Amino acid sequence: MKLTKSIIMKKLLILTTSLLVFSVFGQVDRSKQPTPGPAPTIQVKEPQQYKLKNGLTVMFVENRKLPIVSASLILDNPPILEGIKVGQSQLTSSLLGKGSKKIKKDDFYDEIDFMGSNISISASSAFAQSLTRYFQRTFQMMADAAINPNFTEEEFTKERDVLIDALKSSEKDVSTAARRVERLLAYGVDHPYGEYVTAGTVNNIKLSDIQRFYDFRFRPNNAYLVIGGDIDFESVKTMVKKYFAKWKPNPVASSPIPKVTNPVSTQIDFVNMPNAVQSEVVVQSTAYLAKKDPDYFPVLMANSILGGGGEARLFLNLREDKGYTYGSYSSIGNSKITATRFRASASVRNEVTDSAVVEIVNEIKRIRTDLVSDSELKKAKAKYVGNFVRSLEDPEIIASFAYEIATENLDPDFYKNYLDRINAVTAEDVKRVAQKYFNVDQARVVVTGKGVDVLDNLEKVQFNGNYLPINYYDKYGMSIERPQKLAVADGVTAESVLKSFIEKTGVNKMSDLKTVKLVYKGTFMQMAIEVKETYSTTSQEQVISVGGNPMMTSVVSAEGAFMKQGPNQMDLPKVIYDDLKKSLGVISEIGLLASGEAVLEGIETVNDTEAYVIKVPGVGVSYTNYYSKETGMKIKESKLVNFNGQMQTNNTNYVNYKEISNLLMPGEKSFDLGGQEISLTLEEVIVNPEK
Repeated sequence: MKLTKSIIMKKLLILTTSLLVFSVFGQVDRSKQPTPGPAPTIQVKEPQQYKLKNGLTVMFVENRKLPIVSASLILDNPPILEGIKVGQSQLTSSLLGKGSKKIKKDDFYDEIDFMGSNISISASSAFAQSLTRYFQRTFQMMADAAINPNFTEEEFTKERDVLIDALKSSEKDVSTAARRVERLLAYGVDHPYGEYVTAGTVNNIKLSDIQRFYDFRFRPNNAYLVIGGDIDFESVKTMVKKYFAKWKPNPVASSPIPKVTNPVSTQIDFVNMPNAVQSEVVVQSTAYLAKKDPDYFPVLMANSILGGGGEARLFLNLREDKGYTYGSYSSIGNSKITATRFRASASVRNEVTDSAVVEIVNEIKRIRTDLVSDSELKKAKAKYVGNFVRSLEDPEIIASFAYEIATENLDPDFYKNYLDRINAVTAEDVKRVAQKYFNVDQARVVVTGKGVDVLDNLEKVQFNGNYLPINYYDKYGMSIERPQKLAVADGVTAESVLKSFIEKTGVNKMSDLKTVKLVYKGTFMQMAIEVKETYSTTSQEQVISVGGNPMMTSVVSAEGAFMKQGPNQMDLPKVIYDDLKKSLGVISEIGLLASGEAVLEGIETVNDTEAYVIKVPGVGVSYTNYYSKETGMKIKESKLVNFNGQMQTNNTNYVNYKEISNLLMPGEKSFDLGGQEISLTLEEVIVNPEK
């Protein structure tokens, strides 16, 4: 779908907030627990279903409550190994839904917008939803775009470049690296769930590969069409026959799925990310669990109690009790084809990484050895009962039950007996399945973070009285040597590094310098951005404009700190203001040096450059600046903001310093926003501007 101006503005609003220091999240009152009631009697309406000659299975549930109809096309294909061309499925998804051989892309988008409909298509599914009066046309367009896609070299090149740019932008993203290596270590590189996309594998893909991938994966013989809403069965049959009967079947491509195993004993797998300001901690193991297994419902309850939400044990321990993290959770999937993963995770401060590992492991051990309480079990059951009952209000969900019964080889009464099976789970069942599926004795403790900060303590972690062995990996899962701190030469101190940078900028050579105003400009999603920054010894002001209109103003002065959007002003908490004012000065280094709190942490490699690391700790805002060992210039600034226990990191990269008005300032600076790098170029430097 095309990006509307409102969507662009919404994303830019997120950007402007990120450029300052933090985002605000509402807090939930967890002091009052819901009281579980008796399980209601559930009547699951049977969907009407039939199969076309080409193998397409159709499932339908009528619901006249709202004048809306939706249709989901699901391809029940096994996972496939893409090898040296990983990325085919992603590129195929990005090329689908852009019109068809009969309808041009722009005309396709315009008509969908006119009807207010929703159509989305991927390499494994398609979806359409509209008002009843527009459903036939919406359904026709979805079918046409799915069955007759128009793959062109122009669109392929465009989407390939977008994917490569996204991969490059996420290279420094710690959570992206963590998830990638976690999957690789759990499944192995020869498993469809273990391989990952790189710029290299994407560059191996040609348009003919996309066409071949589509031809052997997007076929009706493994497909299910689920329709629900304000329409009758006869109309559905007529439309399905008209738009899907000519869809030709074809053998569906597949690949061997290797058996997945856990390590012989629990180990730590450390993924080094030198730019990390927090650690991603995951305790994971694999297990074979299908939805049809008798253990399925007890596992749901066990996971819910361990880490299923804000009322679960992991959250209450690591967040509420210890304050290590903003949230800690667990999850376990199910698969009819291969192993699934059990994960218990948290994003934590560097200094408590080892402690977080210990607490997560302890909680897993506790649910494996001790019976859960009656109240915990009742609350977990009430949560699932409520979610299930609410889901029955959606006719498409009801129709999807039949899809899962067919594809997961479930008992025909699986969903009719859903609540009974939930309520039949006992504390003994929870303990039994936790021992079987939460395998803490053969687990991988995958920690992704900054090795020089966390490894010394992490290597002291013991399990059952023994130190855990540690393996070291880079962000792509390749084995590396233990990360070591680089030696700092004698005489180099935090004071000398900061003074050197201040001198190189030229600010101390201008005796009459009182204020500096910098103007940066750039674009984001085709809209112009302008950032005006004014610095003095007593204040800082930042005004962000989008499309020529001021959107956000932030001010730090001797009186306080606030953010302003239009007529709305929000004062920042004193604990944040107290740390922000440490950086007051025509450049922030003057204030940081004067604070007397700057510490030289060592030398690290940042953006392929060896840099001195200067930290200024704080309660509300902590600063970490990186200065090139070779040039002395600042190449990166990182602010870690603590707002009501939520930790948020804002990184800014600086390159291409240039001299303007006798001052040496960064010619470009960049931020990361949701995987997209936003670059701004210095357009103007004004010394002592008139107010």
